[in-house]
Amino acid sequence: MLIWLLIAFLLGCVVLGLLWPLTQPTHDGRDLDDRDFYRGQLAEIEHDQARGLLDETTAEDAKTEAARRLLAAHRDGDEVSEPAKMVIRRKLASLVALFGVPVLALSLYLALGSPNLPDQPIASRQASLASNTADLSVMIAKVEARLTDHPEDGMGWGTIAPVYLSLGRYDDAVKAFSNALHLLGETADLRSGLGEARMAVADGIVTADALADFDKALASDPTNERAQYYRALAAEQDGDKPRALALYQALYGSLPPASEPAQLVSKHIAALTGVPAKPALDVDAGQSDMIKAMVERLDARLTADGSDLEGWLKLMRAYQVLGDAEKAKDAMARAQAAQTGHPEALDKIAVAARELGISN
Repeated sequence: MLIWLLIAFLLGCVVLGLLWPLTQPTHDGRDLDDRDFYRGQLAEIEHDQARGLLDETTAEDAKTEAARRLLAAHRDGDEVSEPAKMVIRRKLASLVALFGVPVLALSLYLALGSPNLPDQPIASRQASLASNTADLSVMIAKVEARLTDHPEDGMGWGTIAPVYLSLGRYDDAVKAFSNALHLLGETADLRSGLGEARMAVADGIVTADALADFDKALASDPTNERAQYYRALAAEQDGDKPRALALYQALYGSLPPASEPAQLVSKHIAALTGVPAKPALDVDAGQSDMIKAMVERLDARLTADGSDLEGWLKLMRAYQVLGDAEKAKDAMARAQAAQTGHPEALDKIAVAARELGISN
C-alpha cells in the first residue's frame, strides 16, 4: 500500500508541474490593439497638417494609407487569431495527455497485469535465487558444515567425495572416500573412487595402495570398469606390456565400441601393439562432413573464448577419436595456454592427455 501512495504522490507532482504553465494567462504579445494604433496615427497626421508640418498632398496620402491599415485591422480583430487557436489546441492536447495516459495505463494494468500478487522484496528474491541456483562452493560448504556436526553421515561423505575428486581436491577426496567406506561398508564404486583419488595425489601414478584399492573393488564387482582400466594402467606403468595388453583387450571387449571409454582403451592398445587405433567414427561415412564441421565449430568457439575447460577436453578427445593425433596435441597445447594461471584446470588437462595417450 505504501508504494502505491508514493507512486500517486509522485504522479501528482509531475501533473502539477506540467499543468502549472498552462494555467498562466496567454499574452498576445502586443501592448496596444492595432486599431487604436492606426486611429492615433490618423490624429497625428491631422495634427501635423494643422501645424503646417505636412502639405495637403502628403497628408492625404498618409491618411489614406493609415485608413487602409485601420480597415484591415478591423477585419482581423473580429476573428480569433491563428496563434490563439494553436494555444487552445495545445492546452487541450496537454490535458488529454496528462489525464488520459495515466488513466489508460492504469486501466490496462488492471486488465492485463497482476495487481493482487504479493510483494517480492529483493532480499527474498535473492534468497530464492541462491537456493535454486546455488553456487557449487556454497553447496560444498553446506555439506561440509553438516559433516562437521554429523561425521557419522556416510552418505554425506560418499556424496561429496566424487565432487572433491572432480575439483582437484585430491587429499580431501581420499579422506571422504575413506570415511564413506568405513561408515557404509565395502562397495566397488567407493573403493575404486578411493584408488583413483590416491592415484591423483600421486600425479597419475598407480601406487601400491591405489592398486590394492582397485583389486578390492574388482573383488566386490569384477565388472567395475574404472578398476579394470586402472589395473591395466598400473601394469603398463610397471612395464608389463603383455599383461597390460591382455587387461586392456579384456576391458575393450566389454565396452560399446563407439563409447568414449572404449576409444580411450583402444588408444592404449594401439600404443602397446603399434597398430593405429581405428577411429570410433568412420571418416569415410556420409556423416563425416557433419561430424568434422561440429568439431571445427567447437574449435573455432574455443579459439575465440578459451575459458571453457570442458570444451577443451572435448576437443582433445574428439580429435583423438577422429584419429588426428597432431590436432589433438595442438588442442592440448592451446588449452594449456588458455588456462594459464589455473592450476586445477592444468592438472585436469594433463590427466586427460595421459588418458588419451597425447604426448607433449
